[in-house]
Amino acid sequence: MCVICMSAAVASVAAENPEPSPTPQPGTLAAYACRVTLDPTITGGRAGPVTITNENLAELAAVGAVTLGAVSMRGAAPEKQPDAGERTRWRTAYREQRLVITGLERRRALLEVEIDHIEDGGLTAKNLALLDRAEAKARVLDEEIKHERSELARIVREARRHGAEPGWFR
Repeated sequence: MCVICMSAAVASVAAENPEPSPTPQPGTLAAYACRVTLDPTITGGRAGPVTITNENLAELAAVGAVTLGAVSMRGAAPEKQPDAGERTRWRTAYREQRLVITGLERRRALLEVEIDHIEDGGLTAKNLALLDRAEAKARVLDEEIKHERSELARIVREARRHGAEPGWFR
């Protein structure tokens, strides 16, 4: 009795859940392939669908031809071209930020020269105090340079989000 119940349950589940078949998404190669048919001379006169396998690929390729077609992407908006005012605004912001970084780097280089002169002067208490102060200034400048470079990267990211092209920042 249990065997009959089990087989009846399996049969009813199989009837309720048929074998799923894939549905191609619009705008994909599979959707394009559903609309395009092969030239029947390629398949040797065989009717019906053709399954391409490793074994028949070379044979089909030898007698086949390439069919070029376009897949339309529905919902894709055309790229918006930024105007000249936007370009000028982003290039100016980039240039000004580069000037800030260049100024900080110049101050850092001068501070390095000053540190070298202090180190050449001997190890007196006054020189050690000057050296500590100069190294503290150097650390502060390094942090400022790091912050300003991250600000420059933010400007470029924001500009790219608004349509900036790579050549604008060269």
